[in-house]
Amino acid sequence: MGLHMQQSQTPKEQISLSVAVCDDEPHVREELTAIAGDYFAQADIDGRFTEFPDGESLLAAYQNGTADFQIVLLDIKMHDLNGISTAKALRAYDANALIVFVTSSAEYVFSGYEVKAFRYVLKTELSHAFRKILEECVEELCTAAQVYTFRTGTQDTAVRLADILYFESNRRQITLHVKQGSYTYYEKLDVIEKALRGSDFVRCHQSFLVNAKEIRAVKADALTLSNGEALPVSKSRRESVRKASLWAMR
Repeated sequence: MGLHMQQSQTPKEQISLSVAVCDDEPHVREELTAIAGDYFAQADIDGRFTEFPDGESLLAAYQNGTADFQIVLLDIKMHDLNGISTAKALRAYDANALIVFVTSSAEYVFSGYEVKAFRYVLKTELSHAFRKILEECVEELCTAAQVYTFRTGTQDTAVRLADILYFESNRRQITLHVKQGSYTYYEKLDVIEKALRGSDFVRCHQSFLVNAKEIRAVKADALTLSNGEALPVSKSRRESVRKASLWAMR
């Protein structure tokens, strides 16, 4: 059994990031690009920036196939098509880009959950808060490169941690549920839990190990995942599951 987790992350200096900067105020676009460019330069990251004055032009880039952005900096309050509507349309083209809402008011922030926004930053706090958010974006993109490797028969299979929903144990048989299907192999759930320690996985039940980033709600005896599935939560594990889900949303 060749079970292991490849813990190494992609070194920052090897990263090339493409960033969309979408805001209807030219001076804000300029400030975002300047701060991000300065951070990338100091971190030895190859950063490429494309500025858009409105949501329509950003979506046009996706429609014509020229958009390939890892990070999208998106103003919420824009004329015509606002940031929330732009993000909803963007998600039809790209489910993985990290959307960071840039806003003059926090009143629309909770709408970001609908489009899986990664973070938000107030325009009045760009000078001291934006750099930290950029660091979190880079960390998230590096972590997304991590994989979990397991063996079925004589074949090793690697899946990205970001694609895993949960592990289900039935005696010594494991069913690994991913976003596009499942795998079955033999291993102890305790061994898997140990291998994934330090990542965003939490034991919610004796038979289930779940990706906390995929938890959308936690109730007294069950949790709901991003795909709508419900998994049982043991009473003794309820608090640790709540904490893990809140930490994963950070």
